[in-house]
Parts: sequence; structure tokens; C-alpha cells
Amino acid sequence: MENQARFHLVIRVILNAIDPVYYINFSRASKSCRTLTAIKKPYKVTVTIRDYTVFRMGNGPVSHAFRWSTFRRKNGTRVIRNLTNPVELREYYLIYSENPFGSLKEFYLYARNLMGIDIDEIVIDMDNFKGPLWDIIDWLRSTSRDFPVLSIYGKNQRQKKLQYILDNVKFKDCLNINVDTIEKLPLKIPDTIERLGIMYAPWITLNYVMQWKLSQIASLDTNLTNQDINVFYKSWIEMESHLNLESFEINLIDLEGFIANGLKDIPYKMGPIRPGPFPAYTPVDGSFEVTRNDGLTASICVYFIGDQFVAVMYTRLALLKDNPIHDVSP
Repeated sequence: MENQARFHLVIRVILNAIDPVYYINFSRASKSCRTLTAIKKPYKVTVTIRDYTVFRMGNGPVSHAFRWSTFRRKNGTRVIRNLTNPVELREYYLIYSENPFGSLKEFYLYARNLMGIDIDEIVIDMDNFKGPLWDIIDWLRSTSRDFPVLSIYGKNQRQKKLQYILDNVKFKDCLNINVDTIEKLPLKIPDTIERLGIMYAPWITLNYVMQWKLSQIASLDTNLTNQDINVFYKSWIEMESHLNLESFEINLIDLEGFIANGLKDIPYKMGPIRPGPFPAYTPVDGSFEVTRNDGLTASICVYFIGDQFVAVMYTRLALLKDNPIHDVSP
């Protein structure tokens, strides 16, 4: 009995060290294996729903994932992706399934019971999901969970469909919207979240931004002018709004006029070049250091990203956290 207990202990130590794909596959081999693998694992979990589905687990820059699709050719193989924005290594275990969404739902229940994990982030690709949208909503509701992060992708989507997701999926911390809607009308954003990232936002107005009570804001492809940005900066400096602001990112439609108009009547000192939120952000000269009326300081930095320039305002509150709004690739 002593040797058997020692053997089980050794097996548990080994299982605790291997990646979650091997760990879960081992647990399915037999009832004994299932008993041995009953160890709670504190992984962060991201679920992607599109024409294929992904259940990805990991902590830090390395993650492992099960990916179900209708392609038979690569069934049972592994694929490694190296990402740069942010830097991350992802290993995918490819599985053939006639119903990728159904396989994901079944696997979720198994992994949750086995490892004590739950979903931290939901990624929905509106362009490529083959079933009706309410299938996703009904399943997410059935989990009875407020997801920390919701990320949505799509092009030329109807406003009504996007708003339907926002109204019916329960999320509590962060919302990333990378959807170009046909109507380009304002969205109803919950005021209970802390972080918001919107990739296509031509519908955003200054009044809309001023109503947000968010700690992190990133809005690109807007039509906000340097004068609008100036109003936002002054409001923060004079402590009239956004007192809990950690970062504010906005695209610049007039780079040449940013200093003259965006920083008009705002005292600042030139600071060092500061790295962007992700490696793809290329700094443009040094930072503009500004001070709020209560003494809290902030750095306003200009970066080139993709085909546009953006201004990012980092307040000192941002240094207390390490949770930037990020682009989640499906």
C-alpha cells in the first residue's frame, strides 16, 4: 500500500508539470486516470466561437488549446503559433468534429469538473459562426456566469445583431469590440465595466466619451478632433471627470495639429520615449508629461500603429495594474 501511494504521488507530480492538453487526454484514458487527474488547475481560459471552436488554457506568455473543426486532414496534430502583439506562444491540439460548437460545450463541462476552471474570456467571430446567433447566447446563459472579458469580431454586421450580443451576454470587466457595423450608429455600452476597446468607432462623439465612467478606454477609427481630445484632457486635469482613469487611447485624424490644438492651454513638460502598450506601437518622439490639479501625473504619448497615429494617455494609476486592453486573435 505504501508503494502504491508513493506511485500515485509520483504520477500526480508528473501530471501537475505537463501541459493541460496531455493532462486532459490522460484523464480520459480510464477511470483510474480520471481519479489521478482530479487536481484543480488555476488556468486562465479563453473560448473562441466561429466556424471552428477553441478552448485555450494558460498563464503568462504560453498557452495550450483544443481546437475543433470540420477538417479531417490534420486531426490529432499540433500546431504552434507565435504572436507578437502581445508576445505569446500558443500550441493548438487539432481535433476533427462534425459539430465544433457542440464539441466545445461538451468539453467545457468536462474540463470544469476535472480541473475546477471556468471561462475568463469569450471571443465571438460574427462573420464565421455558422449557426444562429442565439445558439451562442443560450449556451452562455446556461453557464450562469458573468464573464470577465467579452471580445467580438466582425465586418459589415448589422447593428441589431451586435447589440443583441451586448444585451444578452453577461460580462463584467472588459469589452473589446472589433466590429464594423453597416449602420454605424452608437452602441449601448454597459456602464458597469472598467475597460473598453473599440476598433471601429466613427459613431463616437465627445459627449458619448465624456459620459463613460471607465478606467481604460481605447477607441480607434473615430472622427474626434484635436479640439475634442483637448476637452477630454482638460476635464481630467481639472478633475471634472474620469477621476479613476488609467489610460485613454484615441486615434489622431490631424497629427500635425495635435500639439497646437490637442494640447492647447495645457501645461506640459517633455518626457522620455515610453514603450507602447504592445510591441506593434512605434513611439513618435518623447512623451508630454501633464499634472492633474490634485498632483496626479500622466504621460501623453503618440504612436504609429498599422496605418494610423494614436495618442495614449497613461495616468500614474495605470502603474498599479497590469491589464491593458488587448486584441484577442481568434
